[in-house]
Order: sequence, then C-alpha cells, then structure tokens
Amino acid sequence: MLNLMLAAALVVTAPAQLRAVDVARPAAPIAESRRSVSDDNEHMIKARKALETGDFDLARREFVIAAALERDAGRLPKDAVFGLAHSLYSLSYTREAAIVMNRLAEEASQAGDVDTEAMALADALWLNMEAGQRAQARADGSRLRHLLKTAKLSAATREYVSTRAR
Repeated sequence: MLNLMLAAALVVTAPAQLRAVDVARPAAPIAESRRSVSDDNEHMIKARKALETGDFDLARREFVIAAALERDAGRLPKDAVFGLAHSLYSLSYTREAAIVMNRLAEEASQAGDVDTEAMALADALWLNMEAGQRAQARADGSRLRHLLKTAKLSAATREYVSTRAR
C-alpha cells in the first residue's frame, strides 16, 4: 500500500505547466495494454475507459493505482505501466513516460521476463529520444541489442521491437 501512495504522490505532483494536454499531439506509439491478471482490477477498468474517452489525467491516476496494486500482489505490472506510459505521453510527460518504461524494463529483467523487458526497452528508447535524453536512449539501445542477440524472445516481441525501429 505504501508503494501505491508513493507512486500516486510522485505522478500527481507534476508542475502545473506540465499538466496541460497537448491536443495537437498524435496518439502515443506505445504498446496497447494487453489483457492480463489485472483485467478484473477496477482501477484497470476505469483507466482503460478513461484512456478510450481521452481523459488522460484520470487514466494516469488509475494506472498508477493499478500498477501499485499489481506490485503489492507480487506481480509485474506490465499492462498498467504500458497504459501509464501511454497516458503520460498523451499528457506531454514524455520524460516521465520514459522513466516508467525504464523502471518496468528493470523490473522485468529482475523477474526474468525478457519479452516484457525488450518491449519496455523499445518504448523507453523511443520516448527517451523524444525527450532529448540521448545518453539514456543509447543505454536502452545497447541493452535492447544485447537482448535481441542473446535472449529467446518470442516472434511477437521481435516484431514489436522491429516496429519501434522504423
């Protein structure tokens, strides 16, 4: 529960000038949330509905809560974090979206989930480039190349990563 409060506090306290929605910005090129164990989580349901209706701030808050609940339950919060990154990007928080994707990649690495790690790194690399974080993007690219060479990634993950390189 402590994770939930800390995560919500970190994301909710962004400066006011960062909270403005950039309406002209295209939809995020981030992985669409896939169904998982968290599907019955009321916060995931609310977050997905808010994302569909364009209420990105509500979606962000609900994804933060859903991710914290997943972590508290000992699960990797892939769907919640991908959704959170999508919401953050849509709110023009590109750097913050990259940070949450890098954190997911690290968590996936520790859990041994190479597919999630690769997809999170692919998105983090793109987001870090968008945010002007070139050094972090290079580090993400290096980790991703290593995974592509050494890990047994699914065909779907390899396809996903290749679409990010375009």
